Amino acid sequence: MQFSLIVRTRPEHSHRLAVLQAFMVAAIEQGHTVRQCFFQGAGVVTATNSENLATWQQIANETGAELLLCSQAVEEHKVETLEPFAVGGLGALVEAAVRSDRVVSFV
Repeated sequence: MQFSLIVRTRPEHSHRLAVLQAFMVAAIEQGHTVRQCFFQGAGVVTATNSENLATWQQIANETGAELLLCSQAVEEHKVETLEPFAVGGLGALVEAAVRSDRVVSFV
Protein backbone atom coordinates (compact mmCIF):
# COMPACT_ATOMS: atom_id res chain seq x y z
CA MET A 1 0.00 0.00 0.00
CA GLN A 2 1.26 3.48 -0.83
CA PHE A 3 0.75 6.31 1.64
CA SER A 4 0.92 10.06 1.17
CA LEU A 5 1.15 12.11 4.33
CA ILE A 6 0.04 15.66 5.05
CA VAL A 7 1.96 17.20 7.95
CA ARG A 8 0.63 20.30 9.73
CA THR A 9 2.24 19.60 13.10
CA ARG A 10 3.39 22.72 14.97
CA PRO A 11 6.98 22.89 16.32
CA GLU A 12 5.79 22.91 19.93
CA HIS A 13 4.00 19.57 19.41
CA SER A 14 7.09 17.38 19.21
CA HIS A 15 5.17 14.39 20.57
CA ARG A 16 2.91 14.50 17.50
CA LEU A 17 5.95 14.55 15.24
CA ALA A 18 7.19 11.43 17.04
CA VAL A 19 3.84 9.75 16.29
CA LEU A 20 4.20 10.64 12.61
CA GLN A 21 7.72 9.23 12.45
CA ALA A 22 6.65 6.05 14.28
CA PHE A 23 3.79 5.65 11.79
CA MET A 24 6.24 5.90 8.90
CA VAL A 25 8.60 3.34 10.41
CA ALA A 26 5.75 0.91 11.16
CA ALA A 27 4.29 1.27 7.66
CA ILE A 28 7.64 0.58 6.03
CA GLU A 29 8.35 -2.38 8.33
CA GLN A 30 5.03 -3.86 7.23
CA GLY A 31 6.01 -3.56 3.58
CA HIS A 32 4.15 -0.36 2.71
CA THR A 33 5.57 2.65 0.87
CA VAL A 34 5.51 6.31 1.85
CA ARG A 35 5.20 8.15 -1.45
CA GLN A 36 5.20 11.74 -0.20
CA CYS A 37 5.21 13.87 2.94
CA PHE A 38 3.62 17.23 2.20
CA PHE A 39 4.38 19.81 4.88
CA GLN A 40 1.73 22.49 5.06
CA GLY A 41 1.15 25.52 7.30
CA ALA A 42 3.24 25.38 10.47
CA GLY A 43 4.42 21.94 9.37
CA VAL A 44 7.07 23.63 7.19
CA VAL A 45 8.57 25.24 10.29
CA THR A 46 8.55 21.91 12.13
CA ALA A 47 10.14 20.08 9.21
CA THR A 48 12.94 22.57 8.61
CA ASN A 49 13.77 23.04 12.28
CA SER A 50 17.48 22.28 12.70
CA GLU A 51 16.66 19.75 15.43
CA ASN A 52 14.56 17.69 12.99
CA LEU A 53 16.62 18.07 9.82
CA ALA A 54 18.87 15.03 10.39
CA THR A 55 15.84 12.84 11.09
CA TRP A 56 14.13 13.90 7.86
CA GLN A 57 17.35 13.34 5.92
CA GLN A 58 17.52 9.80 7.30
CA ILE A 59 13.84 9.15 6.52
CA ALA A 60 14.28 10.42 2.95
CA ASN A 61 17.35 8.22 2.45
CA GLU A 62 15.71 5.10 3.92
CA THR A 63 12.26 5.43 2.36
CA GLY A 64 12.78 7.36 -0.84
CA ALA A 65 9.76 9.47 0.12
CA GLU A 66 9.40 12.84 -1.54
CA LEU A 67 9.50 15.56 1.12
CA LEU A 68 7.64 18.63 -0.15
CA LEU A 69 7.20 21.97 1.56
CA CYS A 70 4.05 23.86 0.61
CA SER A 71 5.13 26.85 -1.47
CA GLN A 72 2.62 29.18 0.18
CA ALA A 73 3.71 28.14 3.69
CA VAL A 74 7.39 28.59 2.78
CA GLU A 75 6.67 32.19 1.78
CA GLU A 76 4.42 32.83 4.76
CA HIS A 77 6.84 31.44 7.37
CA LYS A 78 9.98 32.57 5.52
CA VAL A 79 11.78 29.25 5.92
CA GLU A 80 14.94 28.25 4.09
CA THR A 81 14.62 25.20 1.85
CA LEU A 82 17.39 22.70 2.52
CA GLU A 83 18.03 19.12 1.43
CA PRO A 84 16.14 16.75 1.53
CA PHE A 85 13.17 19.08 1.00
CA ALA A 86 11.73 20.48 -2.20
CA VAL A 87 9.06 23.15 -2.62
CA GLY A 88 5.78 22.24 -4.27
CA GLY A 89 2.22 23.38 -4.60
CA LEU A 90 -1.12 21.79 -3.89
CA GLY A 91 -1.06 20.25 -7.36
CA ALA A 92 1.82 18.00 -6.27
CA LEU A 93 -0.17 16.97 -3.20
CA VAL A 94 -3.25 16.17 -5.28
CA GLU A 95 -1.18 14.14 -7.74
CA ALA A 96 0.43 12.15 -4.91
CA ALA A 97 -2.99 11.58 -3.33
CA VAL A 98 -4.41 10.26 -6.60
CA ARG A 99 -1.47 7.88 -7.01
CA SER A 100 -1.56 6.69 -3.39
CA ASP A 101 -3.83 4.17 -1.75
CA ARG A 102 -4.26 6.26 1.41
CA VAL A 103 -3.69 9.83 2.52
CA VAL A 104 -3.05 10.37 6.23
CA SER A 105 -3.00 13.80 7.85
CA PHE A 106 -1.01 14.69 10.97
CA VAL A 107 -2.07 17.91 12.70
